[in-house]
Order: sequence, then C-alpha cells, then structure tokens
Amino acid sequence: MIGDHLTVGVDGSPAGMAALGWALAEGARSGYRVHVVTVGRADEPDAELDTAVAAAVAAHPRASVWRRRLPGSPGPELVRVSFDSALLVVGVRRAGHALLTLRGSVSAYCARHACCPVVVVPADSRTMTSPATPLSGAAR
Repeated sequence: MIGDHLTVGVDGSPAGMAALGWALAEGARSGYRVHVVTVGRADEPDAELDTAVAAAVAAHPRASVWRRRLPGSPGPELVRVSFDSALLVVGVRRAGHALLTLRGSVSAYCARHACCPVVVVPADSRTMTSPATPLSGAAR
C-alpha cells in the first residue's frame, strides 16, 4: 500500500535543503502531506536549521507539513520512519551514477534499504522541479 505522505530527511546541508524544497514542491503539487524528519541528537536544538526549515515551509504555503526530530543514525531512522510513505526524499552532495556505491552515504543506505521509492536530490538542484505527473495509485 502506498502511503498518504512523503518523508524527507533534512540535516541543514545544501543537499538536505534541496531535498526539502523538492519534497515541499511535490507535496504542494500532489496534495501529499510532507513529513520533515531530522535525525541526530534530539537534546541539541538547532535554531539555524529550524529557521531554514521554517523559511522553506513558508515558501510553500500549499504544502501540509509535520516535523519530527529523532535520535539515532540518519540512514536507519529515515528508512524506519518512511515504511508507510509514498516516497522517501533525501539529498546527496554529489550527483552521478557512482552515488549508490559510496560507503557511509545516507542516501545510498536509504536507496538500498527503504520499503518505498526513494528520490535522491543533488545539492545543486534547488531549482529542480517535482515530477510533472502525479504519483499514481496513492491514497491522499
């Protein structure tokens, strides 16, 4: 069953912010809710990241968003929380076919282990648009 939301991993990096922008645009266009997930030390709030996420969300007023900060390792936690998502969206510093061979890459881990489709957004694609065709067969 395809979920009714998109999950996006955000860490404040250019790649993470590009992934967030893509997910928000897709959520606004398709009607899917956007689950914004930050994984790391839950006891250390990051005001700069919170401000950047809030600005990105404000730029997409039609997107329905909820946010979580989780402790743990980013790859496994993103895979775990995206089990019922229509898509998992993650960023990557470098684009190219070598992406999935990089050891230690969160995006490569997610692409190998997630139960849902994974969109990998390059850091330099802030202006990349979401797909022109809606996700098919999904409940919204």
